[in-house]
Amino acid sequence: MRSATPSDSVRSTAPSDSVRSASPSDAVRHASPPASTTPPASGRPQAYPQGYPQNPGSYPQGYAQRYPQAPTSGNPQGYPQHNGSYPQQSQSYPQAVDQRRGNVSTGRTGAEQKGAQRVPGQALVPVKQARAEAAQLQTTDLKPTRVKPLPRDKEKQPLRELSLTEIAGHATFTPASVTAWYKLPGVRWSFRPDLEREALIVAIAEQFAGLAGMRVHLRRTTRPFPADQWARTVDQHTARPLRTVPGGTSWADHLVAAQRHLQQLSHAEGETFLGITFSRRGAFDQLGEKVGRMFGRGTKLSEREKIEKRSLQFDEVLGSFGVRARRATTAELEWLVYRSVALGMSPPRLLSGSNDEWESGDVLALTESIERYRSPYGSTVKLVNRLTGEEKHTAVLTVGRMEELEIPQRHEPWLHFHERCPWPVEISSRVDILGPGEAFRDLDHRLRLIRSQQRDYDEHAMDAPPELQRLAERALGVGDEMTTGLPIDAARAHGWHRIAVTADTKEECLERARTLMQMYQRDMRISLQHPKNQDWLAREFIPGEPVAQTGYVRRMPVKLLAAALPQAASTVGDQRGDLIGRTAGTCRRPVFLDMHFATEVREKSGLSVFVAEPGGGKSTLMGAIGYLAARRGVQVTLLDPSGPLARLCEMPELKPYSRVLNLTGSEYGTLAPYALIPSPKREHYEDSPDGQREYDIAVSNARSERRMLVQDICAMLLPPQIQREASTARLLRHAARHVPAEEDSTIEDIVESLQDAEDHVTGDGAELAALLLDTAEMPLAKLFFGSPDKGVLEDDTALTVITMSGLRLPDLGIEREYWSAEEALALPMLHTAHRLAVRRAYGGDMHRRKLVGLDEAHFMEGWKSGRSFLVRLARDSRKWNLAALVASQNPKDILGLDVQNLVSTVFVGRIAEDREVAEEALKLLRVPTGVGYESVLASLSEVDAAETQKLPYREFVMRDVDGRVQRIRADFSWVRNLLEYLNTTPGETK
Repeated sequence: MRSATPSDSVRSTAPSDSVRSASPSDAVRHASPPASTTPPASGRPQAYPQGYPQNPGSYPQGYAQRYPQAPTSGNPQGYPQHNGSYPQQSQSYPQAVDQRRGNVSTGRTGAEQKGAQRVPGQALVPVKQARAEAAQLQTTDLKPTRVKPLPRDKEKQPLRELSLTEIAGHATFTPASVTAWYKLPGVRWSFRPDLEREALIVAIAEQFAGLAGMRVHLRRTTRPFPADQWARTVDQHTARPLRTVPGGTSWADHLVAAQRHLQQLSHAEGETFLGITFSRRGAFDQLGEKVGRMFGRGTKLSEREKIEKRSLQFDEVLGSFGVRARRATTAELEWLVYRSVALGMSPPRLLSGSNDEWESGDVLALTESIERYRSPYGSTVKLVNRLTGEEKHTAVLTVGRMEELEIPQRHEPWLHFHERCPWPVEISSRVDILGPGEAFRDLDHRLRLIRSQQRDYDEHAMDAPPELQRLAERALGVGDEMTTGLPIDAARAHGWHRIAVTADTKEECLERARTLMQMYQRDMRISLQHPKNQDWLAREFIPGEPVAQTGYVRRMPVKLLAAALPQAASTVGDQRGDLIGRTAGTCRRPVFLDMHFATEVREKSGLSVFVAEPGGGKSTLMGAIGYLAARRGVQVTLLDPSGPLARLCEMPELKPYSRVLNLTGSEYGTLAPYALIPSPKREHYEDSPDGQREYDIAVSNARSERRMLVQDICAMLLPPQIQREASTARLLRHAARHVPAEEDSTIEDIVESLQDAEDHVTGDGAELAALLLDTAEMPLAKLFFGSPDKGVLEDDTALTVITMSGLRLPDLGIEREYWSAEEALALPMLHTAHRLAVRRAYGGDMHRRKLVGLDEAHFMEGWKSGRSFLVRLARDSRKWNLAALVASQNPKDILGLDVQNLVSTVFVGRIAEDREVAEEALKLLRVPTGVGYESVLASLSEVDAAETQKLPYREFVMRDVDGRVQRIRADFSWVRNLLEYLNTTPGETK
């Protein structure tokens, strides 16, 4: 056993920051503590080791006297805890805690304490007395001591999965660069003249050439069509929908059925973004961003001012004809980043709900919910949404070798061709725009490489591959174009183009990828490759991420890059109308049509024209549009001479609000020509001198129109031989002038005027009067004589269908002399029936929405009253808030009426029999002729020869009020039982 040394006692005392020096009074008061024989709490006294000082005189010189202390982590003040361990009548040296966690009093370990012996006769301090002294010390002489604070844990930085550090306005920041983002609107491509297409490509190429020296990121994504938002818009523009009736579809269920149909077809809207990386951030900019982030400011103000100045230059370059780009908003960039992280996955309806800037910590929200499972050699990337459990597989393809493309003469835009697929596709292109200097240097470098390889073959007496010579000739040709061509010919584009395909399963994803590769190889002569490291390639779609690999770089002139045209759109119609189908061209987009959009929003004519061969679907389309308008509370009048559209009035939801007017069984005077043209009402005009003048002009025009109509009707009722005589027109004109042109006049007044004209002319007037009276004896001719009963011409029903069931219509290609009596009466009946349909619209409220559908309009051609009728219908449509649908089998009938400039919407169905008729239809569409579009009209609604069932749809080429032309597929299968009621096929019933 070794004796305790002073160093041992020092090692076993309390920490230095918790030891306090004793004052002289303390030393006197505690010099001789009373002895006690009370054993310690442990049951056995603990002795000090041999050699430990037993009295005050044994203290080494220079040591200050201390209170006995028991240093523990739970007793920072050093109060005594085990009184049995303190010596009597002595002071202890300062003690230090042994690092080996020995006894709190001796500092010895367990092994050392076993060998320690108790000094005989040593008294111990009682526990109660020691505690009392400690309490007195705490209340009287204890001074505050400084406790060493615990070490503070360092806060962990968030694990960033993106290179983006901040989104501010239309700019995104990474530690090394700044990118300004712009949104590109859709441009029309289909049914456009090649000269306009080439002008568009050249304009876009010039804008790209203006970005020389920069890297651009061309990004094409999709947004699911907001069916619920469309339904709310339709409901807001429907002031008075029809009330629900038992057995009929309610207005709410009608809208729900349309939304479900849109969701089943997975319609998506394409969006194109252009990012321009123009700034390399230095260490000072990065330091300023870090300091600013500490104060919640992000990037420093000077850097933002520099970005704004550069962005103004981009606005000027990209805002003109061609790209027509605008700055992207923060919300749009948020959407783009999320769609890039979660490729092909169902996006949330609302991301952040804020348009404020995104700081570094906020960017984490764009990746938190998406987990990526990948392997270096995996064929797809598996994406899982942690919140919804949705799982998708994505395969990324890259554009490989490309053959010469002739755009627009033979090929479609090569980054728009994927729109033919029935599933959405994502596109990402990283392109370096090289100016003339960089392009020349790169071309010269590659030409030197080719020459060097050729010399190597020559030195080894080997024949060089012919590909080297072709590459050298191609390089020389490109250099010549760059030298002698336009400035845009000298600019080049070097880039990487990726296409992402997504599906629910890995097998389906790979099958879609193979289908897309075959489509590009077969139709575009472009090779799509499926590289390794799919996860790296998928990250390229995210703004701010670097290029995954430099392989498959495509070098091309900027004109070819501009001809990629990913922003080409197939949009047609409006976004507030009823769903009538989808586009059937290169894209699949829903088509909506509000027949009053042209008059209420565009302030143009409401005249629409339907042209198609028999069986082309024009009657079905007109009936469906009439049904949808009637559901919205529009006053609808349809003229269908053959009668199938009358079945619409039997539909449960329309039956209480509709009526059928069959002219073949109508009352006497129903088609009286004078009564068919209503007189203008004074309350429809302003109460001012100008309003009075307009009212007087309208009254005068109505009277002139009545005279013109009655002359034509009387001429139609006469035999063709009599009608061709010159005296006939003169006598009818004279009689119409003498009869007051008011609503209550009749044809009988014309007969009396002709009879009275015998004294002034010859007996021709009496002969004409007799012929008219002979015609009046025929049952159908009685419709033209007399006056109509009250309420026959005016009603307030939502839907009125005028028919001439059983009436045989004449063939206009046959001379009138060979017509039967029934066919001869059908011609004036059609003229007056058109007037009757429009009179119902003119007789009501001027501001109420009205729709008139007129079939067999080609019978109006050749008569003055017919032309004036359509011209007035087109010109007054905006004033009367009237949508007029005019259907005909031959576009020449519409063009011959000279109303082409007043037509707002055109539907052209299948025309395959006559090429001249197809050319006239293209003129009506304002599409160039002689360039191959005639074959497109012939291919509409084409039936497979092996198919035995009829087509459930009809196809049309549609031109809307804004001049956009697209091929559409009319589809009304989402309306319950509508197609059954509109079935016009002979031999089939509802």
